[in-house]
Formats: sequence, C-alpha cells, structure tokens
Amino acid sequence: MRVPDSDVGQIPNIIFSTINGVIGVIASLPHDQYVFLEKLQSNLRKVIEGVGGLSHDPWRSFNNEKKVVESGNFLDGDIIESFLDLTRGNMEDGGDIEDDGGHG
Repeated sequence: MRVPDSDVGQIPNIIFSTINGVIGVIASLPHDQYVFLEKLQSNLRKVIEGVGGLSHDPWRSFNNEKKVVESGNFLDGDIIESFLDLTRGNMEDGGDIEDDGGHG
C-alpha cells in the first residue's frame, strides 16, 4: 500500500478476512498520521454512542473466560469513518484536535 501524495515508500500491510465475513487491513502508518488519527478516534469516542449503546472500549476489548484485555495501539476504521456521519456541530466537537507537534 502507498500513501497518496506522500514521500513515504511502501507501507507494510496485511489484508485478512474472517469466517464471519469481515474483511480488514492491518497497516503501519507514519507516526504523525497515527498520532492525528488516534486523537481523532479518542475524541470521537466521546461523541459517538457505541454499538447497541455499549461503550466503545469494552466492545473492542478481548475477553474470554479467564481475562479481559483492553484494545490498544490501533486505529479503528469504523469509528474514524463514522466522523463523516456526524452533524456539523458534532464534527467540530469530535474533530477538535489541537496540533501540538505530534506530542500527545
């Protein structure tokens, strides 16, 4: 995969599918893009209700009979894409990302 309009070369990626019909991509991003999208995702979690009214974090966490592990260090394309479905006011709330030079 290649980032459009970028000097970054090929980005390592994995395309996968599941027995449930899910198709996904796992890809590395340049650090500044990751930081921006992670902040957007974090802000969107505050303004978007999770699936079935559930909080987004438990929905995406791993759990089995023995333990529950929070998800982390990845971007959820579903929640980031949902930015496009927001009203203008919610876009401003969810997209209010101050540029601090990529330093959390």
